[in-house]
Amino acid sequence: MIIDKRKCDKGFTLVELAIVMTIIGLLIGGILKGQQLMENARITATISQVKSYSSALTIFRDKYSAYPGDTSRATFRLPGCDANIQCVNGDDDSIIGVSGFIYTTVDSTIASENTQFWKHLVLSNMLSGVGAGAITPEWGKSHPVSKFSGGFFIRHSAGTSALVSRGHVLILRNRIDGIRTGQAGQMSVSPYVAAKIDRKMDDGHPSNGLVYAVSTGYAGTCNIGGATNGRYNETVRSNDCELYFVING
Repeated sequence: MIIDKRKCDKGFTLVELAIVMTIIGLLIGGILKGQQLMENARITATISQVKSYSSALTIFRDKYSAYPGDTSRATFRLPGCDANIQCVNGDDDSIIGVSGFIYTTVDSTIASENTQFWKHLVLSNMLSGVGAGAITPEWGKSHPVSKFSGGFFIRHSAGTSALVSRGHVLILRNRIDGIRTGQAGQMSVSPYVAAKIDRKMDDGHPSNGLVYAVSTGYAGTCNIGGATNGRYNETVRSNDCELYFVING
């Protein structure tokens, strides 16, 4: 049998190459679109989390005339709140935890009011996603986990910062021990994501309103300009930001 070498050496035609390139382009576009949809879903879920925690705090306060974590009658009024699950009372001073400089370490120990906040909400059937029986700090057990990196704490701001006024604040931070990392790329969300969350919930400025953001120091890629004229560097996609949500006065 004689083999026609001209047929064996024949490559792709321009039309075939165009079809292949089109298919590759569609696949890449589909992947990128899928990633964007997933990221948008996480942003929406994060916003829903913050709103649900804020609502739960308000409902609890209206029902029990005290803040979760801070109430001195938790062991009396909340079903199952006892030493077996390390559920304890607060001091009823209308401040969850210790009021202080907002960017410093949050007390994440089980007995702290900051952690009891979540436990009291679960026992009052106002929160899901964490367990009332957690006896050690752990994301998804003692503290709600984030859809991005880390999870949520609550603390009281003393209002001594130029960025966050006095009141209770939810903190989206990546370390379960409550320590602020302060290292670019090792925090909770990117400036790109933080800006999207800020615009959907507030004014889109990291140093104003009810949503604040900081990165290394008080400026960095999450708050260029600092306390008076901050803006996000939305070209940065690494986890440079911590987010702060003011939820009540």
